[in-house]
Amino acid sequence: MKKYWKTISISFFIVVFISSYYIQKTAMASKNDRSYKIETISGNKEEIENLILQTSYQSNDLYHMLYISKDGSTNPNNQSFFRDLMAPNEPMNLRKYIEEHRNFMRGKEFDPRKYFEDKSRLIYTTFLDDGGKEASNVVTLQIDILDKNTNDSSSFKIDIPVKASYDWINVNDVYVGNGTINILTTNYLSANYLIKGREELHVYSIDENKKELVKDAILAELVSEERGTSSIRIFNEYNTTTQNENYYLYMVEKYSDRKEDTELEVISSQIYLYNNAKNEAEEWTMPEELKPYRKSMLIHKETIYIPVYSANGLTLNRYHIEKKQWEEPLTLQYSSIANENDAPYLRIAEGKFYLVYRVSDGQWLSIVDLRTGGLIYEGKIISEDKKNQEADSSLTIEQLYTMQ
Repeated sequence: MKKYWKTISISFFIVVFISSYYIQKTAMASKNDRSYKIETISGNKEEIENLILQTSYQSNDLYHMLYISKDGSTNPNNQSFFRDLMAPNEPMNLRKYIEEHRNFMRGKEFDPRKYFEDKSRLIYTTFLDDGGKEASNVVTLQIDILDKNTNDSSSFKIDIPVKASYDWINVNDVYVGNGTINILTTNYLSANYLIKGREELHVYSIDENKKELVKDAILAELVSEERGTSSIRIFNEYNTTTQNENYYLYMVEKYSDRKEDTELEVISSQIYLYNNAKNEAEEWTMPEELKPYRKSMLIHKETIYIPVYSANGLTLNRYHIEKKQWEEPLTLQYSSIANENDAPYLRIAEGKFYLVYRVSDGQWLSIVDLRTGGLIYEGKIISEDKKNQEADSSLTIEQLYTMQ
């Protein structure tokens, strides 16, 4: 019996641990869970058939996540112990990869920006050690490819020469076309490396067949200066899609030193469009009257959108990149109680724009067809527990998914 005491002790510990885990989780769920639903007001109910809202609310000074759909709300923290170990709070749009391609997803980060998917393949990209090799003149890129038809996978690594030392490299997006894999990254230079700057925006172009680097293009860099600050802002929505982005829209701004009780003064501001098919960037200029709204820009396929909010609603300005012309703005009239710190949530996807804004007794969801400009759905996100007014007022829309 003595020779089994270690096994018995370990088994006992595991049982106690998992039991405690579920007891604590159940207690937290019963104390903090809220229930919401989308109530259809008008329009086609099929518009929300595959729609999921990722939200959060505040309760007892803690923030909790909920997914809200036509069927009600679910708490992602109520998943099983073993699922928590595999994919704690994984992004909704990666869930199908985890369920359908478990072996391929093992050991990978659940970051949608690192993935590309089409009908036949799923591609994952990552920089090993995040580029943090001060003694080395290279960073190592690994690319894993899954053939979804055969379920076979392959992998290769590329050592990329570098002239600087990076603390880490963030993958922002993966584009695949004509045998080339483009990887958009933000590279953060080591704190003690001040020659070229502290942040760079790169596109690494990889020949998929030869498995080698074709080009390392630096699209923008922040140079260290004695005074003032600067920023690189990317306007593509990477967390909601793993499909090709034909264009990248980004802005480089420089600011003066902040004076007491004043906002930062913009010294210079340049907006650029990067064409993935041509592997080239060009500067883009917006009308003077829209420049105050430049930080709210969105890009979807071949169109740049600039939303302008007012007390009466939304005006969505549209610029077609390939036609090089402004199209007729879309307008949506509404009345909201939201303030500047509680701005409406806007998402453009699948040829529609989705707008969620706060009203007196919940939050309103409007869906507009981008082609016609017509309102095709209206609904209200309401609490099923009228006692939780505090949670109702703190409900925040963080992400909107249109699941296929």
